[in-house]
Amino acid sequence: MDALITKLESLNTATKRTVDLLKTLFIKTEFKKGWMFGNGTWQSVPMLYYISSGLVRGSVEVKEESYTLWMLENGFLIPSNGFLSQKGTSETIEFLKHTQAYVLNLMRAEKLAKDDQNLYKMLLEIYEENLLDGRKRELMLRIPNAKNRLEYFKKNNPELEKVMTDEHLAQMLRIDKKYYYSVKKRLAK
Repeated sequence: MDALITKLESLNTATKRTVDLLKTLFIKTEFKKGWMFGNGTWQSVPMLYYISSGLVRGSVEVKEESYTLWMLENGFLIPSNGFLSQKGTSETIEFLKHTQAYVLNLMRAEKLAKDDQNLYKMLLEIYEENLLDGRKRELMLRIPNAKNRLEYFKKNNPELEKVMTDEHLAQMLRIDKKYYYSVKKRLAK
């Protein structure tokens, strides 16, 4: 729970009272390597996850092709079902390593937030950070040169790059597997 508390306290909107409240609302859980949630089944109750350790992959399938959207070793995992808008994506979540996590029932938090406006602000900040992370990934994918795209990823995700397989990294960077190895080799020089 120390990593979760540290993250919560680091938020600009954090107050001791609200962090203490969130500490009681997050429940410890774990996921075994190989577990998957997909097609909305993991989202029947809207939950916010904090991954304290492990490796999680988010992907979508389009025309029988799998696309890695993101990878996460630690940090917040936001449900893709659109808790408020009810307009989400059908995302598959795959646990690539045994994963320690904490989960917050957003329906319960919503009720409590009616009496604690700062709780809303903290949750909004968490969603905002997630949105900004998505924009960084989008920017990365707009870099036309594959070598520059790989350099950008390595610079901005040095720890994550170490735990990802070449296949997942190639998928995330949208580089054909065969071409990825030559790009990786050129970058190593």
